[in-house]
Amino acid sequence: MSNITISSHPVVNEQIAILRDRSLKPSQVRSVVDEISRFLAYESTKTLKSPSVSIVPVLRSGMSMMSAFSKVLPDVPIYHIGIFREKSTLQPIEYYNKLPKKSTDTAVILDPVMATGGTANAVITTLQEWGCKNIIFVSVLASEQALTRFSNIPGVEFVIGAVDKSLDAKGYLVPGVGDIGDRLYGATA
Repeated sequence: MSNITISSHPVVNEQIAILRDRSLKPSQVRSVVDEISRFLAYESTKTLKSPSVSIVPVLRSGMSMMSAFSKVLPDVPIYHIGIFREKSTLQPIEYYNKLPKKSTDTAVILDPVMATGGTANAVITTLQEWGCKNIIFVSVLASEQALTRFSNIPGVEFVIGAVDKSLDAKGYLVPGVGDIGDRLYGATA
């Protein structure tokens, strides 16, 4: 899995342990995700060479990583793709796409949790069809299953905060962090 980098930074590990606490308030969840994202932003951009780069947060939870990435890449365009996972089939449904006609050479995708990999696959496919040649997918937490699915894909790199070994019947990571979008924004299912 040469295209996958998993953070070994102790601060990232500590913050992910805090994020697993389901009693955190939404403001605390956002703060922890932002802190982890700062480290992942530096890690994911340290070898960036292309002058043509965009940031693509996956709506809505990917927005929680934007502050950190826009500080590291302050003048790159930010495009949005909205995808949700249908609850019964776990299939990704795209509901919003604000990519311009001309692609950037490199896109940095932000999505804090990669569970089944369905959303990741949908976004990667969309960006490849758009013409993007290099993709860096950044996630706070991912499943082993999803990372295995994406190992050694040419032109796609993954930078991950930590890896959980399994998924539950609803497609959530175990032990995971719950529905990160709901936790970030105080929504209830």
